[in-house]
Amino acid sequence: MKNSQHSCDVLVVGTGAAGLTAAVTARKQGLDVLVIEKEDLFGGTTATSGGMLWIPANPHSAEIRAGKDCREAVASARRYVIAEGGNYIDQPRLDAFLENGPKMIEFLEKESEVRFYGMDYPDYYSEQPESSTCRSVGTVDYDARGLGRARDTLKNQLPQMLFLGLAIGSSVEMKAFMRAGRSLSSFGFVLKRLTRHFIDVLRYGRDEQVVRGRALIARLMRTALDLEIPVWLSSPVKDLITQDGAIRGANVETRNGVVQVMAKRAVILACGGYAGDPVRRQATYPALGSGPNHATPTPPGNTGDGVRLAEKAGGAFNGDVLETAAWMPVSTLPGKTGFEAVWPHLVDRQKPGFIAVTRRGKRFVDESASYHHFIPPMLRACAGDDEACAWLIADKRAVDKWGMGFVRPFPVPRGRYIRSGYLLTAPTLSELAGKARIDAAALSATVEAFNHNARLGVDPDFGRGGRVYDLYQGDEEVGPNPCLAPIETGPFFAVKIVPGEIGTFAGLRTDACARVLGKDGQPVPRLYAVGNDQANVFGGTYPGPGATLGPAMTFAYIAGKHVATQAN
Repeated sequence: MKNSQHSCDVLVVGTGAAGLTAAVTARKQGLDVLVIEKEDLFGGTTATSGGMLWIPANPHSAEIRAGKDCREAVASARRYVIAEGGNYIDQPRLDAFLENGPKMIEFLEKESEVRFYGMDYPDYYSEQPESSTCRSVGTVDYDARGLGRARDTLKNQLPQMLFLGLAIGSSVEMKAFMRAGRSLSSFGFVLKRLTRHFIDVLRYGRDEQVVRGRALIARLMRTALDLEIPVWLSSPVKDLITQDGAIRGANVETRNGVVQVMAKRAVILACGGYAGDPVRRQATYPALGSGPNHATPTPPGNTGDGVRLAEKAGGAFNGDVLETAAWMPVSTLPGKTGFEAVWPHLVDRQKPGFIAVTRRGKRFVDESASYHHFIPPMLRACAGDDEACAWLIADKRAVDKWGMGFVRPFPVPRGRYIRSGYLLTAPTLSELAGKARIDAAALSATVEAFNHNARLGVDPDFGRGGRVYDLYQGDEEVGPNPCLAPIETGPFFAVKIVPGEIGTFAGLRTDACARVLGKDGQPVPRLYAVGNDQANVFGGTYPGPGATLGPAMTFAYIAGKHVATQAN
């Protein structure tokens, strides 16, 4: 990089799973690939994610392993997605995803260090007749020592999600950690994991076992290193180079100055979407879904670079989606800033003994629903308010057992969260309502009715516990409904939750080959977009766990294959 020019066949912008998958695929087609990353660490949003992929008919699927015909499995998934996304879905793109998703899994497991395992995890619209419990895969853990010196620039997980510095892997591990205080077998498992963790810390100064999204990134980067794909960190794109109406490369700002990178075949944008761009977020999100206090656990570097670069080159933005973002209910620590101060509520609200209410003291949703499906009802319930927010309410028994946001389960102390004002507590619901400025009479009536129904095991208002997904997230130790338990054992607790997101669904208009399209519907020559830079293939719906990474890596695979067919 001493020279001011560099030449390659394919320039990939971004080091999340989409960018690295595109790079590995293109390199395996015999192309010369360069990957650049604006941050000083590699991994993008993927490194802080769960590392799951939603891929119908994948080779690890229980139904495929049991002999179900792949075409039937794909057809069922197609009907399932269209039933939810309807006219928002570009069907040629959906078909490309469904056809190539399993091929991408097979390709990576054969040609790279990436390894997956099948998951018994329900789709998010589990009440739909075409839903399934075996369309997702998880990433096998990885020993980061295999990265060599590159280990030092692997992005960390969200630190708030660690337990004593330990990253928890699969959902099975998560359940064991939650039960460690009341189960000898779970306690033994946790003790074993913590022992290994602290041995690594003493020996190497850090835990070398990486899990979930970081494991996926580590495995992809190990492959990129083996294929001798150069990766430039701290190297944002200044602008794209256009000649004769086609994209020919980019001007890249590096530590050594601006380098003109000429790409003979294509530029592939994988910049992570625009969750960190307040201007575009304000223009495209629902009125209460974005604002000056917007909180998101996505990396701050996801500022919409790919979208802006493509638009400047003639690409079209597509905001015609059912939902603009992959929603996530979050809470924030008072006095803290940045994505590390944000807690994504993935577990607690779904457990028995928790409910969510607005300031009016009324419930508005099935609290056991997926994170994406929690937020739209909250936005509707807060219509006309100055702020979209709700309060997660629970009693001592539930918080002791499951924790509450940043607050860990018993016996981990919670005093500092009470002192900071993050966790509100009071001996009675009426006093708790006063602290949270919730309508006290309405809250008492809501909890009284909820408790009566919970003892019967029913939720006539929102059907909580009546869906496969709900039951998966419940507590099998609780009956008659594993999602419901009375809120009756004081003291009582509350945490304020607001809309957040884990990625954007609006994005660049692309075709089935991941090529960026202009306003005339024609491809911008030699320009591709993958991951959250492209508009969501499901039309803004969220069919199941891993439904952001699955399409991201599939279209990256498609793009990596397609560029090899293009002339220099």
